[in-house]
Amino acid sequence: MPVDKDDLVQEIGILLLNDPKILTRHWKHLAIVAQLEDLSTSVSGFAYQEDGKAVPTSPGNSAVPRKFVELSAAMREAGKSSWRACLVRIDRSSGNISIDFEYNHPEKWLIVPSTVEQMAESLRPVQP
Repeated sequence: MPVDKDDLVQEIGILLLNDPKILTRHWKHLAIVAQLEDLSTSVSGFAYQEDGKAVPTSPGNSAVPRKFVELSAAMREAGKSSWRACLVRIDRSSGNISIDFEYNHPEKWLIVPSTVEQMAESLRPVQP
């Protein structure tokens, strides 16, 4: 039976919300990026605290990267490439989760030491 992509999105959200490593960050907003390469998957992002401070974080649960790989496979259309990067944003107070996918330019969300400060700002949630 095929895996339902909506169920996987919910599973990823639940795993992130309950991840012990992320929970220690005392965050208001969370922005997590999954980067899928041919041989590896990285998952990292930022926990935005009440005062606006962006704290680099990543999930401690090893199931999280696997769920992103499963989601990519579940979304793949025959004869087409799947997405290479995924951005998950969670607003803790409202419980809203949004998810965006990048098929052609995964580097736009790439978080590496040289881009940490830039990405912390570009992934920062927009306040209404």
